[in-house]
Amino acid sequence: MLKISVSPIVKEKIPGIKLGLVEAQEVQVKKEEPRFDELFNDLVKEIQQEFAQKPLSSNEIISHVRRLYRRVGWEPTRYRPSSEALARRILQDKGWYRINNLVDLGNLVSARVHLPMGLYDLDKIQGQIWLDVGKANESYQGISRHEIHADGKLILRDDVGIFGNPTADSRRTSINEETRNILAVFFTPPEVTTPYLEKALQMLSEYYQPLAENVQADILKFD
Repeated sequence: MLKISVSPIVKEKIPGIKLGLVEAQEVQVKKEEPRFDELFNDLVKEIQQEFAQKPLSSNEIISHVRRLYRRVGWEPTRYRPSSEALARRILQDKGWYRINNLVDLGNLVSARVHLPMGLYDLDKIQGQIWLDVGKANESYQGISRHEIHADGKLILRDDVGIFGNPTADSRRTSINEETRNILAVFFTPPEVTTPYLEKALQMLSEYYQPLAENVQADILKFD
């Protein structure tokens, strides 16, 4: 399994943060996922039932993720964690943008467990990966091509630069039809238990196993 290092500033501001990793080799990227509609309909029922009479912030995992953002000075009500943004679209009856089978399945798991997840093409990552906080004037190109400012945000970087955060992935390491090896990263607050994260990794691994030759999961803890 791939290893990720953590910067001193992340250790200082978020001691105990975890990263849940799922790595899959020789994946089959397809435009559509046959299982998606049934799984999505089940998720819609779950989300609508849980939040029928209460706000998203009433869920303790969502609350922990928001606190994770605020620990580095990042306002989660302005820059929504990807998992919360997905749940919010369901509650607003907006539906989801369909990308491809791997991304769509990843979004299902992220929204179900309320943990933001980044999905990256491993072969486009160069050198050592660091979990860090973006510095002044740092930015990267988002998947939709617009520039994402990284100052004060929790980010992942490699030897080339920043390639993602818990709100938005980058165009440089995005998944496309030529992708063969992928890495999913769940950005997990210290308050979220290891068994809870293990269930999320197991769920995603089971979704990916029919689509890959090898799937591995791991949890990195940074105390």
